[in-house]
Amino acid sequence: MVTQPDDAKRSVIHAAAISEFSARGFNRTSMSNIAGAAGMSRPALYQYFRNKGDIFGSAFVALLDASADAALAELERDAPIADRLDGFLQRFEGDLWETMSASPHADEIMSAKTEHATIGALAVIARLQAGLTTFLEAESNVDVATRESWIELARLSPRGFKLDEPTVDVYRRRLTALARSLAADIGTAR
Repeated sequence: MVTQPDDAKRSVIHAAAISEFSARGFNRTSMSNIAGAAGMSRPALYQYFRNKGDIFGSAFVALLDASADAALAELERDAPIADRLDGFLQRFEGDLWETMSASPHADEIMSAKTEHATIGALAVIARLQAGLTTFLEAESNVDVATRESWIELARLSPRGFKLDEPTVDVYRRRLTALARSLAADIGTAR
């Protein structure tokens, strides 16, 4: 049975796992690799996680959660709407793309995410969407359908921006253009 770990130890394991998965890919990373990078024995690692997939899912969702926290904080800043939306997109989408682009195993990692972290990732996306909804309700006085179309653009457009596998700088510029376009539409709808 897996014991309840303390948050500090889990954070160390998550950081070690992310580093190892980025460097080696999911398939070539072992529990021993992660334990060594976390400064603990392999048997000790099993006190916290059942297997490599369990560690991967937990670490990936923790990474998404941290990015979501940073993105939602951007919406709370005292800044123009375009800057807050850009910050929101940059902290979640841009920072994650930068992290993934740095790994030669990005495709393999994304495939593993689908297998091991889907439920947790969906919960993070729902939290982001709720935060964006609250922001848009406060910043505009439009009908629900218009707000939902803005959220859909903010949620789905970044996926399309990655189709040609752009550099991080190009991807970030695309996110900024999206933020400015949404902000302009929000400004006219006020």
